Amino acid sequence: MHKLGIIIPYRDRAKQLRIFIRELKQFLNVYPKVDYTVIVVNQEDKKKFNRAKLLNIGFIEAEKRGCDYVIFHDVDLIPVQGSYEYSDIPLQLANKFEPTGNFKR
Repeated sequence: MHKLGIIIPYRDRAKQLRIFIRELKQFLNVYPKVDYTVIVVNQEDKKKFNRAKLLNIGFIEAEKRGCDYVIFHDVDLIPVQGSYEYSDIPLQLANKFEPTGNFKR
């Protein structure tokens, strides 16, 4: 069985993170066969947000947790459609966005 690591680069968006985690769990209930772990990589300093570095750190952590595939996810993009099941090839899952008032900075 494959294990998914969902990597979320994060800083100072607690309300969005709570909503995202709740919605993600509901979304993934459709896929009971997907074994997953959520990895929130928090940048605590006040320097410019370094998304790429956070994703790299998250990937290393996913490997440590035994994940054999990952999804890089932004905290302000809630999944509503698509499959998080294992694929042998790299995929871009987000290709259509709908604005939401809940995710203003």
